[in-house]
Amino acid sequence: MKKKKANKKIMIGIIGGVLIVSLVILYITFRNDKMVCKNVYNQKADGYKIENTYNVISKNGIVNKIIKKGIVISKKNEVLKSFEKQIKEQYEYNKKTYGGYTYQISNKKGRLEVDVTVECDKMHLEKFIKDNEAMQQFVNSNNKVTLKGAKKLYKSIGAKCS
Repeated sequence: MKKKKANKKIMIGIIGGVLIVSLVILYITFRNDKMVCKNVYNQKADGYKIENTYNVISKNGIVNKIIKKGIVISKKNEVLKSFEKQIKEQYEYNKKTYGGYTYQISNKKGRLEVDVTVECDKMHLEKFIKDNEAMQQFVNSNNKVTLKGAKKLYKSIGAKCS
């Protein structure tokens, strides 16, 4: 009788161990890593301030999505309208030429808010890299944006990443 109880405890221990190892493997395999980068440009002389937050989502060190929140603050409506025009033109071009871009712009009460999502797996990244050769330093040999590359890119424009 004691032998059966001992064998049962051993089996429960083995099953528990296998379950824990399986959960760890699933976590490592399916986890998404996230990095947040922020920068601020305060151009008082020109009458505006820009705040950008980049949420970089990756899996296994490869970036698959970037969610950007940009805010332009100005008391000068012509400054906001100028930024709005430039931003719309840039993101429409990127959306049409490379795919993977969605964006929304809101211009209210001295604040221009821009929400952009870039889905790297839905975009023509090879074409984007070819057209923007500087991007080559931020991708791996398979032309995939790496988390390290994204951090290097955002740091190069003055962002702080965590």
